[in-house]
Amino acid sequence: MSSLKEAICWSGPAVVILFTLGRAESSLLESEFETPGMRPDEVERFPVSAEEGGRQAVVREYDLTFQDADQDFAPYLRTCLRKASAHAEGIAWLAFEGAFHFDHLFTEDVADQIYGYRVPGGDPVVAWDSAILKSDGWKQEIGEVRSVLDSAFPMDPGR
Repeated sequence: MSSLKEAICWSGPAVVILFTLGRAESSLLESEFETPGMRPDEVERFPVSAEEGGRQAVVREYDLTFQDADQDFAPYLRTCLRKASAHAEGIAWLAFEGAFHFDHLFTEDVADQIYGYRVPGGDPVVAWDSAILKSDGWKQEIGEVRSVLDSAFPMDPGR
């Protein structure tokens, strides 16, 4: 991957994949991804089974599709992360296609596949530079998100 734009446009239009892990049972409405001057052409919502992950949490995936990939995504994505994290009552993050697996939530081996996140009470972070995603500092940040995940949504001891 030479750029994040290429990565989110691998199938043609820009597809941003946003995940939430939290306590809220309901999903965000399509209209909640609209901001002044920017809105996805399509929003697909998918429930992800939290039973597999062994955590007492609701996991959702939102695929936001944009025909125009030449937009300033970073500010928009920070807004989406803030809304999604607050609505989920948990963590929201942005990841590339195929990067999600319950055993690898915010682990070092997938850190370069996560390009944004927001933890409860924190500011949304978007890394729109592939060099940042490969850095040790980014791996450390993603590890800190993992710590928040483990303390707020621990593994089910019966698993």
